[in-house]
Amino acid sequence: MREPKKVSRSLSLPRQMGGADRGLAIANGTLTALLCYSSMTPIYLVVGIVVHWVLRWLSSNDPWWKDVLVVYNRYPDVHEPLPTARVAVRFKRPYGFDQELPL
Repeated sequence: MREPKKVSRSLSLPRQMGGADRGLAIANGTLTALLCYSSMTPIYLVVGIVVHWVLRWLSSNDPWWKDVLVVYNRYPDVHEPLPTARVAVRFKRPYGFDQELPL
């Protein structure tokens, strides 16, 4: 049996830039730069910093929050007034998504 090796925590986390999700941080920076350049006012710089702070806060609480939302959106809630076995299996959501959790 192989000897277990230590893995750096940063290798298991999603890629981040400035503490926020990399793709969203790049999009936020691009939009902030475009708004500041086009309007010639630095007020959008403050808005961009606040948005980046919110993204950092979300990533510090749960680094996988964006990926969880992607999976959550793939399995939408379906209201069936009279659930049947056929429909229940088809629209079964992954464990931990508001179903089958102990109270």
